[in-house]
Amino acid sequence: MNDRPNPGWFGRNWKWFVPTGCLTVLLLGALLLFGLIGLGIKGVSGLMSGSEPVRHAMQLAQANPEVKAAFGEPLETGLGFQGSLTTDNDSGAADLSLPVTGPKGSGRIYIKGSREADRWTYRLIEVAIDGSERRIDLLGPDAKPAAPLETAPEDGKDEGEAPAEESAAA
Repeated sequence: MNDRPNPGWFGRNWKWFVPTGCLTVLLLGALLLFGLIGLGIKGVSGLMSGSEPVRHAMQLAQANPEVKAAFGEPLETGLGFQGSLTTDNDSGAADLSLPVTGPKGSGRIYIKGSREADRWTYRLIEVAIDGSERRIDLLGPDAKPAAPLETAPEDGKDEGEAPAEESAAA
């Protein structure tokens, strides 16, 4: 009669199992790769959003009445930072474009500045509104081209405040 043994499960089903198994492995690999890329983008955006130029620009934007009127509140940064931010000890440079959104609309904040002696100086901080040619200058119309970041001095005095000896002599 028939001397050949009956084939096992794999012997009967290999024609559909091999392609399906390979496709499954490829899909799982692609999902893992996209997940890692997504985490990398999220991580870089998180690092950028914590930087001094981005925090300063967001503070200016959130306090500006024109920006509030155009975007509403709350104003938030999105993913998709573009540009470069470099720091080396107490110097650096920023040339950034970051997306911002609010309940009324979206746009981008453009930041150009440099850092010397651990102090940021900005040449440009402005908001571009999507779907409009309008730009809002966050440094103000009377701001100098290189307006320094206003921070509280470490000794607790205002920068414009003269010491008692100097003001008495003047």
